[in-house]
Amino acid sequence: MNTNPAPRILVVDDELGIREGCRRILCAEGFEVDLAEDGLGGYEKLKANRDYAAALIDLKLPGMNGLELIEEIRKIDNDITLFIITANATIETAVEATKRGAYNYIPKPFTPEELLLAVRNGLEKRSLALEARRSNEQREKQLLELAFERSKSKSILNCMTDGVIVVNRQRQIVLRNSAASRIITELAGFNMPASLDEAIKNQDLKELLVDILETTTDNVIRTKEITLDKSTYMANATPLYSLDRENLGVVTVLRDITALKKLEIAKSMFVSMVAHEVKRPLTFIENKLASVFENIKDNELAEEKEILCGAVNRLNLLNTMVDELISLAAIETGQFALKRSSLNIEQIIAQVLQSEENNARLKDIHLSVRIDESIKGEQVLADGKAMAVVFGNLVDNAIKYTPTGGKIEVGIDNGGIYITVSVKDNGIGMSEDEKERVFEDFYRVKNEYTVNVPGTGLGLSLVKRFIDLHNGRISVQSQPGLGSIFKVSLQKI
Repeated sequence: MNTNPAPRILVVDDELGIREGCRRILCAEGFEVDLAEDGLGGYEKLKANRDYAAALIDLKLPGMNGLELIEEIRKIDNDITLFIITANATIETAVEATKRGAYNYIPKPFTPEELLLAVRNGLEKRSLALEARRSNEQREKQLLELAFERSKSKSILNCMTDGVIVVNRQRQIVLRNSAASRIITELAGFNMPASLDEAIKNQDLKELLVDILETTTDNVIRTKEITLDKSTYMANATPLYSLDRENLGVVTVLRDITALKKLEIAKSMFVSMVAHEVKRPLTFIENKLASVFENIKDNELAEEKEILCGAVNRLNLLNTMVDELISLAAIETGQFALKRSSLNIEQIIAQVLQSEENNARLKDIHLSVRIDESIKGEQVLADGKAMAVVFGNLVDNAIKYTPTGGKIEVGIDNGGIYITVSVKDNGIGMSEDEKERVFEDFYRVKNEYTVNVPGTGLGLSLVKRFIDLHNGRISVQSQPGLGSIFKVSLQKI
C-alpha cells in the first residue's frame, strides 16, 4: 500500500476555463490541485505552503507576470518544478523562462495527454534530483562520520600508553600508535605502510605476528613476554577478520610489565629467603624430636609418644610447605635448573607407589598400576626429581581425598607422541568451580570432607609449573562424589 501523499500542484492562470480544466485533468490522476487567478495570488499561496511539487504558470498574468512570479518562487523554493503555459510561446520567452528557473513550457491549447505527459516528466525529474541530493547528503554525512571516527580512533590510540601495531596480510605494518613508536624505536623512522621484516628487528615479536597471520583458528589470542631495550613487555596478538571471516591481518598490543616482573622477582626472592631461613630451625627441631622419639620405649609414656607423633606429622607438613615454597620461588626467579635425561616413567611410578604404600595401607586403599604394553621401553626427556615430585603429589592427593577402603589406579598409556600418565581415584571429587582453581597457589578445596585433610595448597601449583617447564600438559576430570582423574602428558624421546 502506497502511503506517500499525492503530489500537490498549483495552477496560476487568469482564465477560469484553463484553471478548471487543469484541475479536473490533474485531480482525475490523483494529484492535489490549488488554483490562483493572478501572479500575486499564486505567490502568496506558495509563500504560505512550501509543499508544492509543481506549478503551472501562465506567462501573461495581471500585476505580476509569469516570468516575475517564477523568479520570486525560486527565491523561496528551489525544488519545485515550474511550467510556463502560454498561447504565445517563442524561443526567446522559452529561453528567458528557463534562465529564471522554469523546467518546461506547455503551449496553449493542450490536450489532457500533453499536460499529463509534461507534468509527469517534470515530477519524475524532480524526484530523481531530490533522491540524488539525499544520497549526496547521506554520503557526505557518512564521510564526515567516518572522518570523525578515524580522528577519534587516532586520538584514542595515541593517548594509550600501550603500544598498538596492526599488520596486514602482505606483512606490512599499516598502523602504529605513538606508544608503539616509543617502545620500538626503529619503527618511528618508517612511514606507513612499512615492511614488517624491515621495521621489526625483534625476532620474538616478529614470530608472534607471523604466527597469527598464518593461523586458521577463530577467536585466538596469543600472549608472549618480549624483551625490548632492557624492558619486558606482554605482547597480546589476535587476528583481524572481515565480515566473511577472511583473515585480514593481526593487531598486537604491547604492555610494559617491567615493574611487575621486578616486583614478582622481589616477592619470590623474599619468599625463598624466608623459606631457607625457616628450613634450618625446622631441620634442627625435626632431628631433636626424632632423637627423643627413638629413646622412648614402646611400653613407656604412651600419651607423650602420641603427642610427639602429632608434632612430627605437623613438622613434616611444615617441611613440605617450605620445600614447595623454595621450589616455586626458584622457578619464578628463573633460578631453577632442570637436569633432563632419558627417563623411564614406569620406574618413576614404581618408586612413587612404593613410597606411598604405607599411607595407602593406613586407609585400606588399594593401589594399582596399569601399563599399556605398546609403550614398554618408551622414555621421556625429563628431570627425575621433578617427575618424582609431580607423581608423588598426584598420588598423595588421591590418597588424602579418597575415603577408607577406596581404590586408586595409576595408568601409563600411549598418547601418540606423548606418554600419558593418569591418576584415577574414587574419592570425594570436585565441582566445576573447584576444578577451575585447583592449580592456583595456596588453593585448597574446602568442604565437610576436607576439613581434617592436611595440606599446603601448593602441591598442585608446583606440579603444574613442573609440567609446563617440560612443555607437557596436565588436565583434570572430576565430579563431586565420583572421584577425579588427573592426566599428565609428556613427549616421548
